[in-house]
Amino acid sequence: MLDKILEMVGGDAVNEMTSKAGISMDQAKEMLPLAGESLQEGLMSKLTGGDSAGVVGMFTSALSGGGSGLASNGIFGSIKGLFMKKIMTNMGLPESVAGLAAGSGMGSMISGLAGKMSADGDNDGIDASNIMNVLGGGGGAAGLLGGLLGGSEGGSEGGLMGNLKEAAGGLLGGKDGNNGDGGGLLGKLLG
Repeated sequence: MLDKILEMVGGDAVNEMTSKAGISMDQAKEMLPLAGESLQEGLMSKLTGGDSAGVVGMFTSALSGGGSGLASNGIFGSIKGLFMKKIMTNMGLPESVAGLAAGSGMGSMISGLAGKMSADGDNDGIDASNIMNVLGGGGGAAGLLGGLLGGSEGGSEGGLMGNLKEAAGGLLGGKDGNNGDGGGLLGKLLG
């Protein structure tokens, strides 16, 4: 996933970092993998924590409000913070320069990805399937997002949401797929 992100939006991020943070092109290019790692770590953290709606919301706010929409987004702030720490640790730049580079570079990456996600979909919006399509589908954060939201390769309803629906159906009287009686726990209690 990281290589695909950098290929899609890395050039714009480098330009933003050089113009807004006053760093050299070489420094900006050196920061690019750090930006990709920060984005991937931040997305994975939020998705494994169950905040898939927040991730979709971050990309949506990038699309609708651009930089101003992102500035107030908590998920963006945490990803930007990760990137800033990596810049300071790995490159030895002062906090003021690292903050400018992290804000402009990460803002450019997320806005660029949001634009690609919007263009990918049928409704000019962003949803989990757009994120999976643009970020590579099967692996990394996109694959995790698909699994959490119910995407599956076989076309059947899977993932956490599918499992919850199936469990609820079994408890409330839906067919559980094993014995086909459709009684469920509720049927047994009422019957």
